[in-house]
Amino acid sequence: MSTYQGSCRCGGVAIEARGKTHFQGYCHCDDCRRSNGAPIVSFAGFERDQFEWTSQETLAEWRNGQFKRLFCRDCGSPIAYTDDQLPEVVFFYTGFMENQEAFPPEHHSYHHRKIDWLELVDDLPKFEQTSYPRPE
Repeated sequence: MSTYQGSCRCGGVAIEARGKTHFQGYCHCDDCRRSNGAPIVSFAGFERDQFEWTSQETLAEWRNGQFKRLFCRDCGSPIAYTDDQLPEVVFFYTGFMENQEAFPPEHHSYHHRKIDWLELVDDLPKFEQTSYPRPE
């Protein structure tokens, strides 16, 4: 079984994850862009029983409706987000993970909101909203 590590710049927040992700994708929504200061964000989603916090001394959160953004309160690194509709999954930002090559995106979420000057050439599925299934 594969294991992965992730940490912020200062090391105050770190995880160890096991197994296969349940989601790997890009998001073009405004909220993701603003929370990361980037024109596009990529994620690796793990179920809660697939990872453990090896350090969470500086873990902080900010809530925006049903979404909670996790970040390091000391160095400011974006860590992950959670969605109240999907409580079993934590979506870690690929930039937080070590060995980022292990998490190639498989979809585009909110593709219609892609910034015009951002040119991405791929054949990945493109969704108008989220590519992760949510309960009805």
